[in-house]
Amino acid sequence: MVMSISSVNAANNSPKTIRQKTIEKGKHGFIIGAGIGAIEGFSRKSWLKGDKPNDTFVKTVSKEMEKTLKPEEKSEVTKVNKFFEALLDYKTEPEELRQRIEKSNELSNALIKHEGETTEKALDRIFAQDKPSLKKELRELQDRTIIDKKVNINAAKRLVNNNFNTKTKAFEKSNSTTKEAFSLIKKAITNTRMKTALKDTVVGGILVGIVGMLVAANELTKKNKQK
Repeated sequence: MVMSISSVNAANNSPKTIRQKTIEKGKHGFIIGAGIGAIEGFSRKSWLKGDKPNDTFVKTVSKEMEKTLKPEEKSEVTKVNKFFEALLDYKTEPEELRQRIEKSNELSNALIKHEGETTEKALDRIFAQDKPSLKKELRELQDRTIIDKKVNINAAKRLVNNNFNTKTKAFEKSNSTTKEAFSLIKKAITNTRMKTALKDTVVGGILVGIVGMLVAANELTKKNKQK
């Protein structure tokens, strides 16, 4: 037993190689760099591009707006979004587009119906047009859907712009905005800060870690040459 303890102590006290010392320095640098990166990333107003909120932040606000919808409203938003994705795809057949309209209350209600027309009759008339005329009319449906206007990019952009002070470059609740709506902006800010902090944590850690390893390797190499 005494022999084994001595062996362990000898192993622990044995001089470390350049590689081992360099790795230790690198790990230490990574931890410091990660901490610095996280703090700077969280502190920075990464939602600004120049003097205005950037497009990525507006999309984040739009996503927060979608979270406030009821389940049936979320379902309709999905149907509307999928419809316009299909509309932009040249491979989509007109029959598929018609079926998507029939399955969505939002899209069906957005149809312009002539006096006395049912949804089915209106669709018969609309889909009897040539393809260019049909696509033009179907594209206009989006502007007439009610649910889409609640959460689309334009709605998010209006909310952001109405509560952004261009002089202070900060968000301030306007009189026309409810507390609930303004809280969506604050949530989007927190989410953006967290993402930036996470990104800067990795970048800062890697950069400082590499610098630490290079400095350690250089110092150890000099010491070895002096021996």
